[in-house]
Amino acid sequence: MSWLAFFLIVGSAGLHATWNLLAKKSVMTVSFYGAICMTACLLWIHTQFWTPVKYFDLPVMFWVYLLASVLSDLVYCLGLVRAYRTMEMSTAYPMMRSLPLLLTALVTTCCGWGKTLTPVSVAGMVIVFCGCLMMPLKKFSDFNWRYYLTPKMLFIIFVACGTTGYTIFDSQAQSVMRSVCTDISKPVLSISYYSIRDICLSSLMALAIFTIPGEKKNFFNFFKQRNYTPVLAGFIASMCYVTVLMAMNYVTNVSYVQVFRQLGLVFALFGGIFILKEQCNIPKFIGVALIITGLIITVL
Repeated sequence: MSWLAFFLIVGSAGLHATWNLLAKKSVMTVSFYGAICMTACLLWIHTQFWTPVKYFDLPVMFWVYLLASVLSDLVYCLGLVRAYRTMEMSTAYPMMRSLPLLLTALVTTCCGWGKTLTPVSVAGMVIVFCGCLMMPLKKFSDFNWRYYLTPKMLFIIFVACGTTGYTIFDSQAQSVMRSVCTDISKPVLSISYYSIRDICLSSLMALAIFTIPGEKKNFFNFFKQRNYTPVLAGFIASMCYVTVLMAMNYVTNVSYVQVFRQLGLVFALFGGIFILKEQCNIPKFIGVALIITGLIITVL
């Protein structure tokens, strides 16, 4: 993994934790997430007027990966809404970030996508995963598999599967673009992909808002009440994922992107403590230490 990818992912981790703090501090709904997606779409739609990418010349597999990514993002949204309604951020966020770490490594290995992970990298990822499992604990005696196997975990699994899906499919879609558009720079390809992806995702979220009871009213209430939190979150989220997409161009396996995005847990931990006034305890800090240790081992 290049240093450019590293710095891009670190920046995105901070941005990801920031917009999740905004989402948790507000009432997380489908309409809230839809407003985030639409804001991002409006911010980057200008790309369609100058991009050299000819989308309709791209092979069918590009559109298959794009559709799969958008559907995965919808699954992510539905899980995120329920998780943030029923759990503290300092508990939900680590679990939502940890499961995709192993799932992404498993799927890419089974499908043969990207360079094979080294045993040292895998060991580092396992340590990061263990650190993530520590962070929701209030005390060490709580460490029991029953602690994690609760009905609330269903929402975390939704988020994890959605995150894993859109991460892998976005990586594959960009790979197809690079193989076809060889004369276009990687950053331009990433921005062009993000723009068309947001158009598709926003269309799907608009459909969900207008079909799910109560969400249409919630959506328009943001503007009636002059609540621009989802707009701000959308701006931050768009900056976050554009950097992630760019980083995907400079790694040999998208699992490295997933593992270093766990740095967002560190930002989320302190944000949850100092902004949301959530509880602070030793297992959380032990978890952060394990995450940082695992990340260092991963790049060895």
